[in-house]
Amino acid sequence: MSDAADPLVRVEGVKKYFDASGGLFGGFQVDLDGGFPVQYAPREVKAVDDVSFEIRKGETLGLVGESGCGKSTLGRTVLRLLQPTEGNIYFKGQNVADLGKEELRRTRQEQQIIFQDPGSSLNPRMKVGPIIEEPMKAHGLHDPAGREERARELLETVGLDPRHYNRYPHQFSGGQQQRINLARALSVDPEFIVCDEPTSALDASIQAQVLNTMRELQEEFDLTYLFISHDLSVIRHICDRVAVMYLGQIVELGEKEEIFEHPKHPYTRSLLSSIPVPDPRLSGDREVLQGDVPDPADPPSGCRFRTRCPELIAPEGYAFGDGEWEAVRAFMRAVARREFDPDDRSAVEESYFGGGLPGGEAGEVVDEAVGMVVEDRWEAAESLLSESFAENSVCAREFPDYEAETASGRQHTVACHLYSDG
Repeated sequence: MSDAADPLVRVEGVKKYFDASGGLFGGFQVDLDGGFPVQYAPREVKAVDDVSFEIRKGETLGLVGESGCGKSTLGRTVLRLLQPTEGNIYFKGQNVADLGKEELRRTRQEQQIIFQDPGSSLNPRMKVGPIIEEPMKAHGLHDPAGREERARELLETVGLDPRHYNRYPHQFSGGQQQRINLARALSVDPEFIVCDEPTSALDASIQAQVLNTMRELQEEFDLTYLFISHDLSVIRHICDRVAVMYLGQIVELGEKEEIFEHPKHPYTRSLLSSIPVPDPRLSGDREVLQGDVPDPADPPSGCRFRTRCPELIAPEGYAFGDGEWEAVRAFMRAVARREFDPDDRSAVEESYFGGGLPGGEAGEVVDEAVGMVVEDRWEAAESLLSESFAENSVCAREFPDYEAETASGRQHTVACHLYSDG
């Protein structure tokens, strides 16, 4: 990995929103209380929302998170395959977000992408050789004979037989098809490659072969990778630093060993605890996340993970005893999911509070909420609990931001109020 001071890629405050209104009159809302009854308020899905990071030359940054968190959208936005809604994307000091069509086309030679499904990203009607030559042809590199020679060299470089030049993609296995994609990406001598889950569709043994090939190619061609994956084992094998993404935002960013050995964000710890244990005799404790992923069109205020966080900070103004805040949170989740039979009030109190409600004002709120549930007023109880407790937590009021310098001098960024005071 290079120690160059200036990053090859720098992303600053990038946002990518999608209009999800739909239909001819999508986005129009009726407001009978306002001055004008019909208003245009489009529904936007905030797929990527205010993301910043840097990638140094020769480095591999891993981007990990649950499906639907915005990883692939971010990767495509960094390459300007998707137009950013807001923010700056610098490549070698040049703001790619501001480039015109022709200037952007020229940067394609230095930036490439490897897609998730190796088969669907190859034209079934074209032979392998022309597929690899296509980027060279688009950028005016070499004559026809030179392009063919280069394609055959790259087939050998990625571990395939140059004699396969005239075969079709369907004649190759999934791992071989991904190697063809590698060869195509390398054909224009790029400096930066976005790898969008390049091994997720492959068997475990083939994954290892492709990953090892990618590492060898990185050293040989001095490549820089943004490696997107939901598989933490793959991330640990190939990456230098790791960015953890949740609901369109980076919640933790640091060096690989720092993330895996000393994770700080509760979401990161939950992801790590989900890694399968290879020894069936060992059963490690797993942090199973409660609740559902929020709607990206209407994300929670403050910390976006707070609705599922097992370490949500208790709201100010209430005196909770030992274990009382945890019990209240369990009750709030149960009310939100309508998980229990509300007919027996004493059974509800016994199940969630051991027969004794919290003391003080917190207990009064809980007592009122239990009464609402017994009366089958679930939504009113949910609103009361949320407004009294969840919305008064610092996690709901403010977006967290914390940075610490590691022993190597690199920053470990954590978006969590547990560390806001250092």
